[in-house]
Amino acid sequence: MQNSLLSSLARLNPRFINRTITPGLPVLFRPISSTLSSFLVRGFKVRTAVKKFCSDCYMVRRKGRVYVYCKSNKKHKQRQG
Repeated sequence: MQNSLLSSLARLNPRFINRTITPGLPVLFRPISSTLSSFLVRGFKVRTAVKKFCSDCYMVRRKGRVYVYCKSNKKHKQRQG
């Protein structure tokens, strides 16, 4: 089953076989935990001057840095640095 799938994918995209993490296992079959773990955590935007974007944003000062967190929109997270 897997060999037929690999051969059909190789015919569609010849470069597909070259994109492997381990011999014989294409990127398509990479474990989900390793691919999604980096996308599930939203990091901070690092800026020299941070500001509140909405009324739910609040500022916290820790370790000599100013952080902005937001209860309603996680994209508003910022770190002064």
